[in-house]
Amino acid sequence: MTHPPKYAPQYFVKDNCLFETGNNKQGSYTKKLCNFAPGAIREIMKDDGISFERYVQLGGVHQSGRQLPEITIPAGEVEGLGWIVKYWGMDCILEPGLKTKASVWNAIQSTALDMERITVFSTTGWRHVDGNWRYLLPGDEQYTVELPGKMHGYGMERSYHPLDIHTAASLLWQPLAPGEIMLPLLSFTFLSPLNHFLKAAGCEPKFVMLLSGKTGSRKSTLAALMLSFFGKFTASELPLSFRDTANSILLNTFSLKDVLTVIDDLHPSSRMEEPKMNGTAQAIMRAYGDRTGKGRLRADSTPMESRPPQGNAIITAEFAPDIGESGTARYFALELKEKDVDLETLTAFQNEADDGTLQRCMFAYTEWIREGFLFSEESVQEFQKYLRTRFLFYRDSFRKDSIQCHGRVPETVAQLEIGIEFFLRFLHERGGFADDWCRETFERVQSILTRLARKQSDSINEDKPTHVFIHKLFSLLESEKACLLKKNEIHDFVPQHCIGYEDEAWFYLHTDITHRMVRKLCDEQGESFAIKPKGLLKALAEEDLIKTSAGQNTVSIRINGKSKRLMCLDKHKAKLIAEEAL
Repeated sequence: MTHPPKYAPQYFVKDNCLFETGNNKQGSYTKKLCNFAPGAIREIMKDDGISFERYVQLGGVHQSGRQLPEITIPAGEVEGLGWIVKYWGMDCILEPGLKTKASVWNAIQSTALDMERITVFSTTGWRHVDGNWRYLLPGDEQYTVELPGKMHGYGMERSYHPLDIHTAASLLWQPLAPGEIMLPLLSFTFLSPLNHFLKAAGCEPKFVMLLSGKTGSRKSTLAALMLSFFGKFTASELPLSFRDTANSILLNTFSLKDVLTVIDDLHPSSRMEEPKMNGTAQAIMRAYGDRTGKGRLRADSTPMESRPPQGNAIITAEFAPDIGESGTARYFALELKEKDVDLETLTAFQNEADDGTLQRCMFAYTEWIREGFLFSEESVQEFQKYLRTRFLFYRDSFRKDSIQCHGRVPETVAQLEIGIEFFLRFLHERGGFADDWCRETFERVQSILTRLARKQSDSINEDKPTHVFIHKLFSLLESEKACLLKKNEIHDFVPQHCIGYEDEAWFYLHTDITHRMVRKLCDEQGESFAIKPKGLLKALAEEDLIKTSAGQNTVSIRINGKSKRLMCLDKHKAKLIAEEAL
């Protein structure tokens, strides 16, 4: 800071100490206030898109001539002066006197009249500032964007050359990795800058991309390459990791608006670590799948505004996590084989990323969006309407032409199709790529997404509690860990491992006993089976797999002349589900 600061007339600095002049009953006086001269440098308004937080940057000089370090503290903490000792040390001494603190505070306030005032944006992505839309990332020459923690890799070059677009486009056909990997990844990457407007249109992406593969498959490196459209990243310098806590991950994902991020290394190193990592994965899937933030309280115990994830995320993992049906429905899975990545091609694209080529392409893409769709309030409304229309068209087309599947799958496919549609439109309009080539590429991506979606639907079905229950039931019966007796026969002896009865059409099961044995088997195999007996019965009834009676999910059956309430599982339907796993 410049020294001395410009104080109000009643204050002055002598020998680097702050003094006050004034008048009292005894006449005029000069009083030393402290052995240093503090002042305000700038006011910082931190804007995260939901709320504003005001900070003040302070500096000063000690009577010894030592420059005091510049500090930034919340505006509400400045008046108390507790920060003086905390940040500048015990040798910064206030003179005694009832009004000394008030005078020092007033002196500091008087320096603020000429101080610099800046706004710092603490989230990336689209903002409407100064009457225009701007896609914000750190390094913007016009606006200050600061991100917390390990987010320092994010940034954007604000210029481009047509060759940058062509180099990025070549990822669509270069032999870097199979099309089943690269094309969905690129669709997801170029979907990310559309998030703000998709949310406004009521069709925000609600899934993460799961990129799984064994150690050495280069999954983290490939994810880092996709992330390089938004900054400078390598496999060893990714923004988020499963070594972080779920809370810290989710706190950071709010800041990463309209960009891609990577949450790396879902790979428990021990059985002890597995539940913790799966719990973190579940929290992440839920946050992205529902776009909800964890509730937090302010210092005064009033609730803070929700801060959900605002961008898109790739999770890298050795294997798909064991997080149940609802968790599986919240990710789109890509499986990378050990030698899928061509190392020579990878090196070439890494060099391009280091040179900023991918960042420049993304700048060109966001400028194309801004210039083509965001030039007026009416155009923004039309843009959002168009996105909504395309989402519904792609979703409903998939539902019509494809298999029955979990309700989230058609929505996920529709959003990825929007991502590739806009990338290809951009390549056509700014890169000069032929219309026919763009159309053929889009159809190829559609075909790949359909195949992957079918595979995803199978995975979701496998994770359904009802399907897990049936698979384990048959496993218990085939291994003779459990047995069933014939319903219409008289049984003088019931084995200890008997779980019920059967006839040609039905399994008649003791609900609690069968549930307990299935859960035990899951535990032995390192799998979870969290659903309770009542919830299981309800789920089986909803899928029409069990007989119900008078609103109850168990039925009264006569066995050996005695009436018992049992779960009546449809034998034929259960066998069909059990065979799905074969």
